Amino acid sequence: MNVRIVYRRYKPLHDLYRSLLIEPPPEVSFSIPRPIRAARRLYPLYLAFGDWTPMRSVIAAAQDVLFGGTGTPERTDLFHYVQMVPRREPQKPYVVDFEHAAALANFVRIDESTRKRIENFLLHRNCRKIIPLTRAAEQSLLALLPNLPHEARRKIEVIYPALPNHTKRGKDDGGPSVAVRGNGGPKFLFVGNDVYRKGLHEVMRAFRQIEDRHPEAELHVVSDAPAELKREYTSTRIRHYDPVYSFDEMIDRFYLACDALLLPTHCDTFGMAILNALSCGKPVVTTDQFAARELVRDGENGLIVRSRRLLLNETCAPDRSTTRAFVTREADPLLVEELIKALECLCADRAMLVGMSREAVKDFEPGGKFSIGERNRRLSRAYADCCAP
Repeated sequence: MNVRIVYRRYKPLHDLYRSLLIEPPPEVSFSIPRPIRAARRLYPLYLAFGDWTPMRSVIAAAQDVLFGGTGTPERTDLFHYVQMVPRREPQKPYVVDFEHAAALANFVRIDESTRKRIENFLLHRNCRKIIPLTRAAEQSLLALLPNLPHEARRKIEVIYPALPNHTKRGKDDGGPSVAVRGNGGPKFLFVGNDVYRKGLHEVMRAFRQIEDRHPEAELHVVSDAPAELKREYTSTRIRHYDPVYSFDEMIDRFYLACDALLLPTHCDTFGMAILNALSCGKPVVTTDQFAARELVRDGENGLIVRSRRLLLNETCAPDRSTTRAFVTREADPLLVEELIKALECLCADRAMLVGMSREAVKDFEPGGKFSIGERNRRLSRAYADCCAP
């Protein structure tokens, strides 16, 4: 079976889909078009003007010309739309996936016409499967389209993304290279850009509060953090790295070398860094927002901390302007307090860290919900159902 991936080709296909290339389902071959370099110029326009209806229509038409094409249909059995809804009606069976229903509108303001276009796409006779990547994503769709007819609802099936068990990486060749080195104390890792949305300022404030009591602890940050934030929370035990590493380098040099990931995000529709860390056997400290509890089991493979500022818990369809207005440089005092408690706990109890590490990787072992085998089994069945006469 030949499945053509259709996505917004501003940049390479997201790492959420990386394992489709590494280990595709049996008897499935993927056709994944390359990114379009010229399309990168469209993206800043979309960020700036995507919520303005006249400009949105122009940009959407341009996107359709660039990304809406489905290649050579005679050589394709099925289209797999990745977090997007095309303007043109597909002429072959297709599935569509999403990490949040708002992704189907590229996180711009969703008016009634946009809702109708999404609904029509999901109701179309050629739409054979609707694949939320989490149960939270499924609920976001039902909140966005509360009157979605039963004929569309019965197409819904949650299929989680997958990654290899990275703790087995490099076992035969002496192990992976390691960049995060230190004095033997606990090493905490933060990974992500858009740092105020993801809570780096709260992480750094909390770390500064505990570093005197735990002089061997270190915080390693891979991000595009602004200079003023680095200056505000300067410390010899907070080390910054520019986000210039490949996926493999990140796994080898950072995730496998840390003790825990800190990602107390205020707004994330999935959080790929969380999945990366867990696949490396590293516990995760994150906020109780959106799909977090489907990834992190509080007290087992990580810690869930409270925050008063969780955008996706407050609105079912955040657009770009809402998100920009929500993100602030002011730290949430409750979140900082919760992070201090979590860091104290992880620094003081090495045995708990080890136990959480063992639990972290279980979901990536055979039969686990984030295992490649389980994802392939479910995806193969979904594709077969789509192409059945």
